[in-house]
Amino acid sequence: MILNDKIQLKGRLLIKVVNRNGLITQEYDWDNLITNTGYLAAAQSLAGMPGAAVNSVAIGTDSAEPALTDTAITDPFTVPVTGITYHPNLTDDPKWVQFNFTVGFLQAVGMNIYEWGLITADGRLFSRLTRSLIAKTNEMQLVGQWTVNM
Repeated sequence: MILNDKIQLKGRLLIKVVNRNGLITQEYDWDNLITNTGYLAAAQSLAGMPGAAVNSVAIGTDSAEPALTDTAITDPFTVPVTGITYHPNLTDDPKWVQFNFTVGFLQAVGMNIYEWGLITADGRLFSRLTRSLIAKTNEMQLVGQWTVNM
C-alpha cells in the first residue's frame, strides 16, 4: 500500500465593508497566495516554534501581483486577529482554520488599500493578495474572515 499525504494550503479572504448603521455595503471574496515564508511558518508551527503562528493581518498600498517570494506588505497598517476557529468535523474535507479581524472606523483612514497579508507572530508574511482599491474612510469598517484550507 502506498500512502500519499500531501498538505496543500489554500487561502481565501472574505471582506465585508460595514457602514456606521451596521449595514454591509460591499462584500469581497478573494483567493490568495500562500508565500514561501508561509509554508515554512506552517511547518515550524507544527514543530512548536515560537512566533510561527498567525496572529495579525496587515493591509497595504502595493498593487503588484503576489509572488511566492513576497516577504512584506508595503506601508502596512496591522490589526490583530480577534478570533480563530477550526473546522468542527475532522472527518469532512476540507480541513480549515479561520482568522477573524476588523479594521475599525477610525483605523487606516485615508489609506488606499490594494494589498492584504496574513502575518505571523514573529512578523513573517504567511499569505498575500492584491485586489482593486478600497479607499478607507471613517464611515466604514472592514470585517474580515481569512480562511486557510488544508
